Amino acid sequence: MNDAKLGQVFALLEAALLECEEEPQNALRLAALAKAFESTFEYVWKHFKREADQAGLETYSPRDALKAAAQLKLIDDLELWNQFLNARNLSVHDYLGMDDVVVVELVQKFRAEVQRLLD
Repeated sequence: MNDAKLGQVFALLEAALLECEEEPQNALRLAALAKAFESTFEYVWKHFKREADQAGLETYSPRDALKAAAQLKLIDDLELWNQFLNARNLSVHDYLGMDDVVVVELVQKFRAEVQRLLD
């Protein structure tokens, strides 16, 4: 995957994750992490949608794009990516309602998956 904007938001995600790992109870850092996660997820699912469209697969939603990405072998674990989608949906509406440790752990997994896509 070669997307300059994705690379930029991914760098912000990595920086926010590092800050949260150092001080996981800091609400401001967690808010930054939630926003970086949301932005990165948006770029990734839209990349999946473009790939699906090029392959002739119809996608109308992020969930459709994830299914297509699995079908196209862009991702290995659809269930994990659905967890990311669910967390993204929750973070858009209420990131403060999520458990801090769970957020950091999920974003660590997400970071690893996106890094694999970028490599």
